[in-house]
Amino acid sequence: MIQSQSAAVIDIGTNSIKFILAEKRSGNALNILYEETVEVRIGAGISHSSPRLEDTAIEKVSEAIISLLQIKNRYQIEPIRIVATSAVREATNQNCLFETIKDETGIELEILSGETEAYYIGQAIQLDPNLQKIGTLNSIDLGGGSLEWIHLKNNCLEKAFSLPLGAVRITEQFIKDPIQPISKDSLDAIEDHVKSIIAKNNVLLSSKCPLLGSGGAFHILAQLLKPKSRFNQKDIEELALSSAQLSIQGRINNLSIPAKRADIIPAALITIACFMKHFDIKYIEHSKCSLKMGVLKEMLGL
Repeated sequence: MIQSQSAAVIDIGTNSIKFILAEKRSGNALNILYEETVEVRIGAGISHSSPRLEDTAIEKVSEAIISLLQIKNRYQIEPIRIVATSAVREATNQNCLFETIKDETGIELEILSGETEAYYIGQAIQLDPNLQKIGTLNSIDLGGGSLEWIHLKNNCLEKAFSLPLGAVRITEQFIKDPIQPISKDSLDAIEDHVKSIIAKNNVLLSSKCPLLGSGGAFHILAQLLKPKSRFNQKDIEELALSSAQLSIQGRINNLSIPAKRADIIPAALITIACFMKHFDIKYIEHSKCSLKMGVLKEMLGL
């Protein structure tokens, strides 16, 4: 079978839809031709016992995908894969989104398990030559519905778990009104919950092993803490507390947090800080390795 030299991926996450076009270059290098993120929060209600995708969300996702496919066609790139993660895999009516996408585009949606999602993020890490030099490391990818924990040892994926610690999920579970300042009791409850999930899933992180962080919250941290790409636990915790003490408008105006993420950023930062504090990890490196990069790696045979 002839290996494709270019490919496209659409990743439907809980918070947003991520799109990438890329081609394989000599030496198995990856050249990104186009990237876009469409802010469509499909995962509202993910913390409910029987979460459902709202009709309006399904419509917005469908419209976004049709628009992104038009961009793909201008580049004359095949093949494409459309994948979905936590919000869709947990939705009781996931078939509605599957059928809508199939009817509108002719493409079958792939609904990834949590373990498969974590696996692809691990594959993306293996694409980075700088990280290959490190060899052994841990990574957490914080999304809206879940947190993926990946452990690489000697450049091989050894463990890949998905934990129910996404920022939308945690916000819905523990913060009554995310538009208002958040109480200390709510923040303490989040921290206790994160610790219990860590213990329940036997997560083990060594303070001597480098820790990477990817996902929207880390992108925001990179913007807020410029020019740093290496964040210490104290800075993250202080930012979490300062954002929690403000209303949503204060987070937007005073801290320059993007409006579409301002409601969930306190929960996201508390979750990250709790991971670091629990395992006595002083620093975390911002990583751009993501699910869509891991899927591309497989499609292009890198």
